[in-house]
Amino acid sequence: MHVALLSRAVFGLHGYGGMERHALELARHLTRANVRVTIVTMPPTRDAQWHEPGIDLKIVDAPRFPVRGIPDRVLNYPRWSQAAARVIAALPVDVVHAQGVGGYGYAQLLAKGVAHAPLVVNPQGMEEFKTSLAKRTAYLPLHMAARYAARYASALIAADALTVHDIPRYLNVPPEKVVLIPNGVDVDAARNWVSIDVQRVLVQRLQLAQRQPLLLSVGRLEQNKGFDLLLDALARIRSALPSKWLWLLVGDGPERAALQEKIRKYQFRDHVRLLGNVDDITLHNLYELATLFVHPTLFEGSSLVTVEAMCHARPLIGAVVGGIPDKIVRGQNGYLVPPGDVQALADKILLALRDQNRLRAMGNASYQLACTRFDWRVVIHQTLALYQSVLQTQVPQPQRVDAPVL
Repeated sequence: MHVALLSRAVFGLHGYGGMERHALELARHLTRANVRVTIVTMPPTRDAQWHEPGIDLKIVDAPRFPVRGIPDRVLNYPRWSQAAARVIAALPVDVVHAQGVGGYGYAQLLAKGVAHAPLVVNPQGMEEFKTSLAKRTAYLPLHMAARYAARYASALIAADALTVHDIPRYLNVPPEKVVLIPNGVDVDAARNWVSIDVQRVLVQRLQLAQRQPLLLSVGRLEQNKGFDLLLDALARIRSALPSKWLWLLVGDGPERAALQEKIRKYQFRDHVRLLGNVDDITLHNLYELATLFVHPTLFEGSSLVTVEAMCHARPLIGAVVGGIPDKIVRGQNGYLVPPGDVQALADKILLALRDQNRLRAMGNASYQLACTRFDWRVVIHQTLALYQSVLQTQVPQPQRVDAPVL
């Protein structure tokens, strides 16, 4: 089987986000399952060398409007997908697997009858359909492109239970087209990053000795991640926390200055460390050192960082958004809180820290759930089964409609 994996960004060539990591790991694990994979993506945004044996790479450029931010995605992303589709159409592929709106251009070729390999689309979360009215209006052309790609897809992958319901609602497709396959994580690889020597260095460099409990959060420093609300929650319970508590926050972004100001306001300088972006070996050893992983986000996709924490047997506290409820079973491996509810967040932190034996049991439950539901050995089997299904099933093409003019 030959799969064309269509993704505007891939880890190592572009950013550090969940979609980028998912695209690369999907390609790696398909290749290990003896599937031929061709990644089709945008020109790299950083100096990078491709060192992925067995994975073909095709860099596709397209004429671009000289804009940034939302206009860049709205105007240039669909144009790139059309150029990428023409490249794919010349390949002897069996399945086209598109991330996000990447499948828009290939859907146009299916509509014209000049391409025949079935299209599988993973929308990678529906956050852009749920944002403010101003942003939804700005993203409207991209939403139209997403609906068009979904119309001609043989199947759509939902990475979590919420997205199973969101895809038919926002992309106007029948529910039977949607298949639940979580974004995978390599549990063994995550565990292989663990090093006692690295942890000793981190304990010394970050002055972690005697600091307990150690709370950890990971994410881009943006308003929708809710890290400012976690500071508010910690301020409410500071008198009930042990005197040596510490919160480590990994990530960077536009809210860093605002978070620093709130840290000063609460006089938390000795209790909060903003670590910025860190490499994988540092991150996975921080998971291992943490007492509790806290993800107070207001909006979320699949939430890779939550599953990474589970690989390290960490108990969890997270908001009831995106894919987080699929990963936190109330009272078993952690606690869920309503998004934006500062008091609930504060209460659950104290509840989790109250019983060390319970913390260990919740951590073990996290690890077991990561192995049985989210490990790539499980996810790749589900993905291959979906490919075989769309290849064996002749899905009637919908009545042709003109692609939206973008």
